Amino acid sequence: MKHPYYTLLLSLVALLASCGTDSRHFKIDGHLLNLNQGEFYVYSPDGSVTHGMDTIKVQAGRFSYSVECDRPMTLMIVFPNFTEQPVFAEPGKSVDIRGNASHLKEMTVKGTKANKLMNAFREQILSASPVEIKKRAIQTAEDNPESPVAVYLVRRYLITTNRPDYTTAIRLLKLIMEKQPENQYAARLLASCNGKTALSKGAKLPSFSAKDINGNVVNNASVATAPNVVFHVWATWNYGSTSQLRQLADRERELDGKLKVISICLDPDKGTCRRTLKQYDAENVTTICDGRMVDGDLFNRLGLSNVPDNIVIKNGKVEDLHIDFDKIKSML
Repeated sequence: MKHPYYTLLLSLVALLASCGTDSRHFKIDGHLLNLNQGEFYVYSPDGSVTHGMDTIKVQAGRFSYSVECDRPMTLMIVFPNFTEQPVFAEPGKSVDIRGNASHLKEMTVKGTKANKLMNAFREQILSASPVEIKKRAIQTAEDNPESPVAVYLVRRYLITTNRPDYTTAIRLLKLIMEKQPENQYAARLLASCNGKTALSKGAKLPSFSAKDINGNVVNNASVATAPNVVFHVWATWNYGSTSQLRQLADRERELDGKLKVISICLDPDKGTCRRTLKQYDAENVTTICDGRMVDGDLFNRLGLSNVPDNIVIKNGKVEDLHIDFDKIKSML
């Protein structure tokens, strides 16, 4: 006969397992229709996933992911079509993702108050115009400054856009900091907004100094060696940005001294950056990767805000910025 304490122990283990996770982790379970197998990437814009990026395997449309979590954090899931889905994590919690791979915008994430709020926002903007989406993002952040969703919305719709609205972002981030004084990510976003340089066409490139991945100094003098300069922002989780990197590397070789490409990699790991440069035959490109992602000094110094993003310099002045890549190709 089994000892009663043994039976009790088994019951406790089963109970803990049924809860999904322990107090030091956060778990995601999901099921997507019309997707048999594949893989997703997951990273944290606030740097909570310290090793940069994880992979989630999908089998028969189902997937599961667990991560160490000792404080609330934001995770970004990158799907095969490069759509990004925010998931708001909390210690000891779990969420359930359901949807159709053919209609990712209608996906639902159930399990916490923050994810419920994000679901409601997504439903509101399904058929909204860009102007209306921005208004709704601002309103949601104003109404919920205590929520991590507010930080995400400010970053996504006011900062990392082709037309950043730093004035509104600063106002909202100050409101958020009143409710979340210990939110270091919100504090870094606020500091970066205060330090943004608002470049415009015809302006001179602001003074800057950075080190590339080989330890060489990159500054105003080093970019003045070519009549055409393109600053290009990329990251391994954004296929469009890496494809553009490859094309810019090819074009730099073709123009032989008439074009200098300076790439800014937002990956947190230099090793990943180096491997990608080699994979895309872009090792000739001067690349800066300081591991700080969107908090990087040069990224913010130049007023860059998105992935991909760009600035085109001709004869020392800003020719254009935040433009479609086809337009860049026509200019070079």
